[in-house]
Amino acid sequence: MGERSPLLVIMFSLALLTIKLEISHGSTYIRCRERERKALIDFKLGLRDPSHRLSSWVGEDCCTWEGVDCSNITGHVTKLDLRNQHNEDIFDCSDDNTFDIFVVHTGCKWALRGDLNPSLLSLRRLHHLDLSGNHFKRNHIPELLGSLTRLTYLNLSNAGFVGRVPDQLGNLSALLYLDLSYDRDYFPQNLFIENPEWISRLASLRRLNMNSVDFRSASNWLRALNALPHFREVELSGCYLGTLPRSLPYVNFTSLTRLDLGYNGFNSSIPDWLLNITSLQYLYLGNNSLSLFLPAIAKLTSLRALDLSGNLFHTGFIPRALSDLCKLQSLRLSDTSINDSLDNLEVAFSGCLRFSLEELDLRSTRLGGSMRADWLGNMKNLKYLYLSKNSLHGSVPDSLFNLQLLQVLDLGLNNLNESIPEGLGQLKSLFYLDLSSNSLSLSEVHLANLSSLKYLHISFITSFLMESHDWTPPFQLISLGMAFCQVAPRPHFPVWLQTQKDLYTLDLRTTGIKETIPNWLPSGLRLLFLSNNEITGEVPQYLPNLIAMELSNNSFSGRLPPGISNTMPNLRLLDLSRNNLSGTVPLSICRIKYLEILGLFQNNLSGELPSCWKSSSVLRVLDASNNKLQGGIPDSLCNLQRLQLLHLSHNSLSGQVPFCLRRCTSLINLDLEDNKLIGSIPDWSKESLLKLKALSLSSNAFNGSIPQFSHLPSLQILDLSNNNLSGTIPRSFGNFRAMELSFQPDYNSDDEFWDDHMMLFMKGRKLEYDRSLLTLVTIIDLSNNGLSGYIPEEFGNLHGLRSLNLSWNHLIGEIPNNISNLQQLEILDLSRNDLSGAIPSGLADLNFLDHLNLSYNNLSGRIPTGNQLQTLNDPSIYAGNPNLCGPPLSKICTDDVSEGNEGEPNEDADSRIETIWLYASITLGFITGFWTVFGTLLLHRRWRIAYFRAADSIYDSLCTVILVNMARIKTKVLRRSREN
Repeated sequence: MGERSPLLVIMFSLALLTIKLEISHGSTYIRCRERERKALIDFKLGLRDPSHRLSSWVGEDCCTWEGVDCSNITGHVTKLDLRNQHNEDIFDCSDDNTFDIFVVHTGCKWALRGDLNPSLLSLRRLHHLDLSGNHFKRNHIPELLGSLTRLTYLNLSNAGFVGRVPDQLGNLSALLYLDLSYDRDYFPQNLFIENPEWISRLASLRRLNMNSVDFRSASNWLRALNALPHFREVELSGCYLGTLPRSLPYVNFTSLTRLDLGYNGFNSSIPDWLLNITSLQYLYLGNNSLSLFLPAIAKLTSLRALDLSGNLFHTGFIPRALSDLCKLQSLRLSDTSINDSLDNLEVAFSGCLRFSLEELDLRSTRLGGSMRADWLGNMKNLKYLYLSKNSLHGSVPDSLFNLQLLQVLDLGLNNLNESIPEGLGQLKSLFYLDLSSNSLSLSEVHLANLSSLKYLHISFITSFLMESHDWTPPFQLISLGMAFCQVAPRPHFPVWLQTQKDLYTLDLRTTGIKETIPNWLPSGLRLLFLSNNEITGEVPQYLPNLIAMELSNNSFSGRLPPGISNTMPNLRLLDLSRNNLSGTVPLSICRIKYLEILGLFQNNLSGELPSCWKSSSVLRVLDASNNKLQGGIPDSLCNLQRLQLLHLSHNSLSGQVPFCLRRCTSLINLDLEDNKLIGSIPDWSKESLLKLKALSLSSNAFNGSIPQFSHLPSLQILDLSNNNLSGTIPRSFGNFRAMELSFQPDYNSDDEFWDDHMMLFMKGRKLEYDRSLLTLVTIIDLSNNGLSGYIPEEFGNLHGLRSLNLSWNHLIGEIPNNISNLQQLEILDLSRNDLSGAIPSGLADLNFLDHLNLSYNNLSGRIPTGNQLQTLNDPSIYAGNPNLCGPPLSKICTDDVSEGNEGEPNEDADSRIETIWLYASITLGFITGFWTVFGTLLLHRRWRIAYFRAADSIYDSLCTVILVNMARIKTKVLRRSREN
């Protein structure tokens, strides 16, 4: 046997060499399997590829195609990697032209679209499948993926899938990595899980990412996860998990290193089982409502990152125990109630933590006291320091300038009010500096050595002084925010900006600039904010990369650039409101492909609105109010299916309102006030404008009856005043659901980049309301028309109504008694009608009523008093109603009983009767008391004798006391006279 061993070794080696040579030789000649090649071709046919990423998918050998890997031995397809390389820039690609307003998104350009063809099942040896960042038409995840049982890696994140996650994925027992996450901000239609039991069958799983997948129907999620012993990373942020179980019979995932349970709405304390997973290195529990007992967390000594932001501190301070987390590199405690001074935190950062920490986030934690906390300078490895949105005062401590690795310094929104030390320039690694909203002055001396600076935010500081006209900064900024900052020494564009070739964002709002826009602004600018200055000249046209140009409230003049779609084709936001622009609106406006917000409010524009809007447009806001526009409202506006705000008020538009506006199903505010529109008001009651919250058609020439408007459930502002409307008020007005609520939801939560506004007639005058106030307003104004009939009792259903104006009509009948149900009512104007009957006493119960006008009707009877009506004591409120009486009118009401008594006032008669009763009661009481005592004595002899004996005894005692005291006084007087 020993002699054969060398021979066996030689034969075995030769066999290995043969296999190696075959592998090496085969790698050159073995091509992909024909069946799998055809499967990939079929898969490609079901896709749209706008960027031609799959252009290499031709020829016989699919192993050479982009994104396809094959086995060198068998030729089977083992890896299909079609992820969108621009996935970090992806969003909802359901429409080719949907863009986030201030971000250049190229992700959709590179996204594959279509359906997952069942031909994928032919790829039986597939180990790796990555389709992330693409868009599969909001389809469900195909159940067929559960048949690819050799998969070890599956990534479907941000791929446009919706609906229930199929249980068949539980068949992938070899899976090591599963990612179904997506960004809810960009993908509003979500994935959800009904029964997470299938997760427990993924026995080999190491990493699970289901961020934003809806788990609300999966109450046993933790039990399913606990069945997997090999877990390393679990990410379930924003999954609506609801509750965090307090206990587990045992903890199976003892090798867990990363756990993300942020944004889940937990409202308990951190359970003990979680604190016993000592292998944890990254723990993210931010933005819940957890009650935190920080000393308990200190036992997780392996932690490298800890996020507890947006939770509740149990102790109210940071304990000393945290300072012993010697491996901790990132600590995020923002939006918690530390409620302490910065100096007092030194003990929490005095241990080995000060050597390991690289990121410290204490934003919005109610920190106070002096900013001069020298202990900050002891954290030599600190790279990111966030202290904004607190109440710190003083100045930046010199010790902070010892942090040579510091890259981010965020001190905005504090009360810093001392000079900034020049040592700030020592932070040469700094690329982000935020000193905004403090009482500080800055100069080029502070910035002279900050060669790495990319982001400089100094809005709302006292001043930025440039002493040298030809100063050349050492940095190349990406973003500069200087809003509400005095530019010194001259109110001009800082000349040094022309050196900033990489500038992406420039914010110089309200800086007092008084010149034209220079032609040397960086051509690469994407975001330009120059509102609220005194800038003159014409609208610039030489910034081709602009995404947003906000120039409102300046002194720009001239015409809108006729070729603006060519010179600035990428605009998403164009705000030229409150300037002196003239001429017509050019047709090229319609050809700006991605324009979402167009603000032309309050200029001198004339002519007709262009009729060039197409259904492919993504326009959401069109505000051309307060101009001199003429002609009709173009029907092409009806193509704007994403339009939310349409303001054309205060122009000279004529003709009828297009009925087709009902196709603009996203409309929130339609304001056509003060034009020359005629005809009847369109009846959009066919469940079309379900989102409409504000409708103003006042001050036009509309006639006919008022439509039912019964299918406008969101309506909270309805202004049809100053028209020629006739007929009765529809009873369906009592069905406005948004006006039934005492608290109104956000008026316009869909658009954070445009401050909506409306002019409303309130309390006898026109007032402008911005978006924040419009949220609080609920109005029905039908005044100054020709309406007749009764006030519908259904108005009593509108418990959230704050203003009701029906004045200057021909309404008859009584004021409904249930008007007292309108507990939020602040304004009620029913003047100049033909109303009759008594004023409902329930008006006195309207605690918020502060403007009332019932004048010039036929009301009668006593004016109610008490509560809120006591404050409404102006007689003009009730003028023109000859049959009303009582305060605050001078006419005194007469009693029905004393009507023939020569006009004797009721209250005098009442007073006389009360006097008679008073004297009668006194007399009767005296007689009763007298005979009760003396009658008893007269009838009972023994009581009479005892009474007089007691009286005699009391008399004798009193006499004795008096005589004794008089004798004592007399003795004292005699003594003093003798002494003298």
